[in-house]
Amino acid sequence: MKKIISIILFIIISAFSLSGCGLGKMKIEDYEWTLRYAFHVQGDQVIVDAVQEYDAAHPQAKVVDITLTARDGKITITDGTNGRTYEGAYTVELKHPDGTDYDIVIDGKSGHATVGMTTFAGGSEAPTLPISVEHYSLYFYAE
Repeated sequence: MKKIISIILFIIISAFSLSGCGLGKMKIEDYEWTLRYAFHVQGDQVIVDAVQEYDAAHPQAKVVDITLTARDGKITITDGTNGRTYEGAYTVELKHPDGTDYDIVIDGKSGHATVGMTTFAGGSEAPTLPISVEHYSLYFYAE
């Protein structure tokens, strides 16, 4: 009887241990990210502040060259348009089968980020990194 209980206990512990495998398989560190859009909400309007390339739907938006890299809990955002660099930090908030959620701080401002796969209308998929910091939302895609 002791042997059967030991085997059952081993199976249960193994199942719990292995159930976490594969969680958070998409991570912020896995890619270099390029900003596609930056926007904020003003009243009841969404204002597009910046785009990666000219967008006729948002002609007022500034065209920028912004990349984000993340390593060892540190975020670096490089704005190639004006040569500025912003530093930040991230910690894992939650791992799930589709990606990973993060608590982040960028240039002293707290927010949240999620790494996951986005499926587009045509069926294609791409790794994406939406970030929400204060009143701003930044939408990055993987290089």
